[in-house]
Amino acid sequence: MGLDMVAYKCKTIKDDEWIEFAGWRNHNRLHGYMRNLWESKGSPDCLNVGFNGIPLELNADDLKILKTAIIDRKLPATVGCFFGEDSYKYDQEVSTKYDLQFVEDGLIAIQDGYKVIYDSGH
Repeated sequence: MGLDMVAYKCKTIKDDEWIEFAGWRNHNRLHGYMRNLWESKGSPDCLNVGFNGIPLELNADDLKILKTAIIDRKLPATVGCFFGEDSYKYDQEVSTKYDLQFVEDGLIAIQDGYKVIYDSGH
């Protein structure tokens, strides 16, 4: 088992057509970053429902801050039963390049009028 994570673009959250443009498996540090962002936006896990499977909309500022965290290797260490090894143990050159491409593609999607959504656990 592992954690599948996906980035989508869509015109509205209720839109039936969510277009996948990035995907990861077991990138625990990125998922921890997104969970922290979700909590900072006022969605703490006070009901113990967990963050997995809850879509998180990312705006341009979110993506720009994420880009800095990726470049500076500041994604938080995150553990969980579905993650496996620390994602910083994988090929960092390939992973960093992919993550930065996700940020750039997300910024372009926002400029083109789309919403950018991160989702996991589905």
